[in-house]
Amino acid sequence: MKPDSVPVYSPLAVVTRITASVLLFVYLCWWLRDRDVDGLHSASHLTHWVGKALSVLYDLPLVSFIGYTPSVEVDPSLSPQLFLERVNFRFFMGETVFCQTPGVKAIIERYTDGTVAVLHGILNQKRITDAVSTADRDQQRADLGVGEEETLLVYVGRLVPVKNPIGAVEVLSELSSEYALAIVGDGDEREAVEQAVREYGVENRVQICGALPHEEALATISAADALVLPSHTESYPTVVFEALTLNTAVFVTPVGIVPTIDHPRLHVDSLDEFPRLITETRIESSDGLDTGTLERFSMERYTNGLLDAFERLHRNEKHSRGSLS
Repeated sequence: MKPDSVPVYSPLAVVTRITASVLLFVYLCWWLRDRDVDGLHSASHLTHWVGKALSVLYDLPLVSFIGYTPSVEVDPSLSPQLFLERVNFRFFMGETVFCQTPGVKAIIERYTDGTVAVLHGILNQKRITDAVSTADRDQQRADLGVGEEETLLVYVGRLVPVKNPIGAVEVLSELSSEYALAIVGDGDEREAVEQAVREYGVENRVQICGALPHEEALATISAADALVLPSHTESYPTVVFEALTLNTAVFVTPVGIVPTIDHPRLHVDSLDEFPRLITETRIESSDGLDTGTLERFSMERYTNGLLDAFERLHRNEKHSRGSLS
């Protein structure tokens, strides 16, 4: 909906995204004219108005989803994002609204008369299960040159400034020699990361794996003792929930919805505190899946919640029509 080279909320990006949403609305008006549709689902800040307008025009139930929002920040400041969010909350939400944190739920409830509920769902259950079933943890660690007595940290993500991969190298440099780091990912910061590895003198403790297929990345996370996520900005970082599902501890900066998640293997703090936090934490990694965590954050959970919402709306609609007749 915008050129890749343009920042998300630059004036040009906003104009192009609004234009794209208007064109989407026009197209869907044409597309819906001769189709039998039971409901609408909106999940993007710039298309919530499209879903609301279509639901009114075609008398269709609408279920909205709010993912990342400036409201998850500790002290959100006035910004185009926050303004757009509050306009959406006030005017363009469906009869049912799903979000990802209790705090955001409370804010949405101040603006809309719809039913608001917390619903997670981001993990591909089959892909994670398949990856674990074929992974050999000991072999994976051996391939990375990690001994039995070493603690393996892993960074998984694009090598770009906003993800702060150099931060992972800095953290390792402040830990003792029993800690090693595998970096999975590629991007514009790769040369800078390699330079940081040399400058901090940790070449013998860092393995830069490059971009890996998803299943291999999952296997690497499963083989690690802890995931390190030093990002400056995130919304709903999938890799955090993948690691928790794979029985891997997670050390992450307070970004996006992460501070609102309660999990015994999730450790949230500023990057400066990572070395102390990692050292003081008793890391107990293990093979296999944490099935409870997988179910809690699986796509299936979200899909089932969405379908249940539409079924309730249809039942209520039939009941209302029956009462009127």
